[in-house]
Amino acid sequence: MRTLALGAAILCGAACIPSEPYWWIQDARMLGTRMLVVEPGGYSTLLQVPPGQRRATALPLDTVEIEWLVAATEDVEIQPPIWLACTRGGCIEAYYNRGHGILDCPQPLPFDIPWACRLGEGHKIRVGFAGAFTLSPEFYYAGLSIMAIGSRTPDVSSQTCLERYGTTPHAGLEQCLIGRDIHIPGPLWAVLPFAPELAELPVDFIAQPPDTHPDVVGFRVSRELGAERIELLAEPDDTVLVAPGERVTVLPLFVGGGAQDYIENSVDADGDGPEEPMPVMRTEFLEINAQLTALVDQFNAPNRADPEAEIEWVVSDHPEPMTMFVSVRDNRAGRGFARLHFDSTTR
Repeated sequence: MRTLALGAAILCGAACIPSEPYWWIQDARMLGTRMLVVEPGGYSTLLQVPPGQRRATALPLDTVEIEWLVAATEDVEIQPPIWLACTRGGCIEAYYNRGHGILDCPQPLPFDIPWACRLGEGHKIRVGFAGAFTLSPEFYYAGLSIMAIGSRTPDVSSQTCLERYGTTPHAGLEQCLIGRDIHIPGPLWAVLPFAPELAELPVDFIAQPPDTHPDVVGFRVSRELGAERIELLAEPDDTVLVAPGERVTVLPLFVGGGAQDYIENSVDADGDGPEEPMPVMRTEFLEINAQLTALVDQFNAPNRADPEAEIEWVVSDHPEPMTMFVSVRDNRAGRGFARLHFDSTTR
């Protein structure tokens, strides 16, 4: 019998070693970047932003706040990132593989930046955009390419990470956090408000709300143990007390209901006049991710295609204080990010 057991163990080998769950955060993770309009410019008077919501795409003369979304345990010291920006294909890579240096970006920021420039440094930075004259007609399907390069440890500076990224091949980036995203200006009809083809656009198309962020404004939390069930509402960064063995269910609550309805249409890019307007009503697709800083039992991730899906798990017998990070992306420019803390009632 011992021989058979030993043989089974040998056959099992590395395949039977349990892998760490993807949702368990042990080190800093970058989840993306977000652009938020904080000071609308003159072009924004053409838009109707719903009360309490915040615009996700920038127009000329807007001032925006750009932040990176990072999940980490409380004991991890994250260095503020260095931000690079440009608008041409491969422009960020060009600074090292073509020998171009990094200069500070011009202020206000033009919409056309052929070579990568240094936008700033910080967990959040503010950037003002220049006028519409810096946006060329061929820019219709391009965008502002943003890269954030930071460090997850005080032993390595963000500047060191930038320099290491500038080597070919890349090396020594294990302690670095790097993320890229593309931010599209818009809505385009408001970026170029004097285009003659705008007169052909349906009124409903121009009057619709602009793209806004699916901000998480709260959580509906349920604690269940046997026949006992406790329900409560929590705000982001609140602490919820839980007990060993409880099944915890969390539903993120979004501003304005989350997913937006919008009319899809286009502006004539070649200047030959628009085709017959064919507005199509669509609804945004939300992708929701939940991650925890401690191990729990029976973790059930939400269905990313369903904004009504719940996040649930069973509290372990010896629970640790932990944080849940919820990140949300829609299929346009919207991004959401929130935290909720949990602690044990037995502590």
